[in-house]
Amino acid sequence: MVAAGLLLALSSSAACFAQISAPSGFDDSVRCSRTGCIWVPFNSPRSFKRGDLAYTVKPDPVKDTGGTFVLSRRGKVLLQTRLSDLSASTSVEWSDDNQSFAITWSSGGANGRFQVRVFHVDGNSVVEWPATQRVWPDFKTRHWCRARGDNIQAFGWMKDTSDLLLVLSVYPTRDCGQEMGYTEGFVVDAATGEIRKRWNRGQLGEYARTHREAPAK
Repeated sequence: MVAAGLLLALSSSAACFAQISAPSGFDDSVRCSRTGCIWVPFNSPRSFKRGDLAYTVKPDPVKDTGGTFVLSRRGKVLLQTRLSDLSASTSVEWSDDNQSFAITWSSGGANGRFQVRVFHVDGNSVVEWPATQRVWPDFKTRHWCRARGDNIQAFGWMKDTSDLLLVLSVYPTRDCGQEMGYTEGFVVDAATGEIRKRWNRGQLGEYARTHREAPAK
């Protein structure tokens, strides 16, 4: 898969692989690439197709924040799970075989507190994978913004594997001091959480440049 849900830079070229220049907020428009889509459920309630699967986020009907991710196949609900404190954009990145997907969402408005959950589809069963279990504490112990916290976003799947590129960054505001916007990439085995590779910003930038995608038609 490639990028679209990566975090950062969600510049206006959004859901493709262009978002890697610096930690920032998600674009507020609906955009899709070959590998996934990004949208704001509160502004644009939408359902999307992926093979014979359909997915959407149902905003909380009472609160201004919160939502439930729903995955279905031909009308049969396979997964219904809450995205805690959802308050802005949601991005979903799919593996090439349509069996694994990563959800990135914001619980802190447009610019941060991004969270990630990863799932695997096996027939009519959907299991959650511990993709972030090791990488989050690894990054947090070395780089942490006391005022705001850190961000984690799913960039994309490595081709024909269960490896997922996650990008972790310190919240990009001045109250995070010298750590502001510090960014690292991690290739993890999504099924186990094992960290396979660590990428600096330069490597992330190069990967983004060589894996750009045109928006889906």
